[in-house]
Amino acid sequence: MENQHQPGYITEFENYLRLDKNYSINTVMAYSSDVKELFIYLKNQKNISKNLNTARKNNKSCCDDNNKNDNNKIDMFYIAHMNINTNDDDGDNYNNDNNDIDIQEIAEIDVRGYLSKEYDKVKKVTLARKIESIKAYFNFLEKRHIIDKNPVFLLELPKIEKKLPFFLSVNEAKFLLDNYKSLSFEKKGVKYEFEILRNDLILEFLYGSGLRVSEIISVKYKDLELNEGYVKVLGKGSKERIIPLTIQTVNKIHKWKNYIGIHLTDLNFQSEFLIINKKGNHLTRRTVHRIVHESMLITGQYKNISPHSLRHSFATHLLDNGADLRSIQDMLGHSNLSTTEKYTHLSLKKLLDVYKQSHPHAVK
Repeated sequence: MENQHQPGYITEFENYLRLDKNYSINTVMAYSSDVKELFIYLKNQKNISKNLNTARKNNKSCCDDNNKNDNNKIDMFYIAHMNINTNDDDGDNYNNDNNDIDIQEIAEIDVRGYLSKEYDKVKKVTLARKIESIKAYFNFLEKRHIIDKNPVFLLELPKIEKKLPFFLSVNEAKFLLDNYKSLSFEKKGVKYEFEILRNDLILEFLYGSGLRVSEIISVKYKDLELNEGYVKVLGKGSKERIIPLTIQTVNKIHKWKNYIGIHLTDLNFQSEFLIINKKGNHLTRRTVHRIVHESMLITGQYKNISPHSLRHSFATHLLDNGADLRSIQDMLGHSNLSTTEKYTHLSLKKLLDVYKQSHPHAVK
């Protein structure tokens, strides 16, 4: 029986993604939000049609050419001035009012109408994800025999230009990690010691081990094997992997643990998570993004980098120094080697640059 709190089998769809497909919670929420936005669009379109039909019935004129012109004016009026603003709706406005959308009646043209509305509003990569979400949703309904026909079976993903990931040079990364703590104390003062030691550790984790933000904020003390020099993380699809830790990372973990141990009474909490705020809660992804952005400003490197940029730097520098793709794939937690192969383009550029600078016959 359909869930009364989540029309359109949304709760069942979320459980399917999480339990059957092993998708991360962030992916599940993104897919669910995309499908909810589709339902809001369909609801709005249904209201438009309903308002138009009501207005036409109320038009008392005779059925002649003037009446046809009146109907055209009515159509344009309701489309332009309808109470429902389709541009401002998102998944947060999804509710039980969508119960009157019959999923059996949703056609390909309805979905294409929604996607055409989104086309000029979002980036191609976001549009591609929305299509993936919608296709996954209807595939789920078809597998569960909830619908007789899949309306998006022939829907294709847009071609997306693959951009090379942004990364720091070895010298830039070294300067960041060697100087962030001292420059932070110099600019902020010792009263910010908690944040400075924690943030310094986050930067080291990102570059030294190539962890994702979601993995860093989820590391628990029990996941650390400092004597052996590695950490166990739970990545995408709930896949556990073992990641080596640099000497610098291990040392910074020890300093952080010592600080927490000394100030535990003052902080008034005991957390199982390694990376936390002053209330003992683990950080949000947005906070880590802000920390990385501010770290570049503090060290005087005015590059607009993200946590993922440090992860890219980790992989690129490993490849430049002779690491094989398969090992990098395992450390990054990529399910497909093709995802890791993008770093070969970066190393190829470096190879060509070295050739042009070094070979006497190279075109300069």
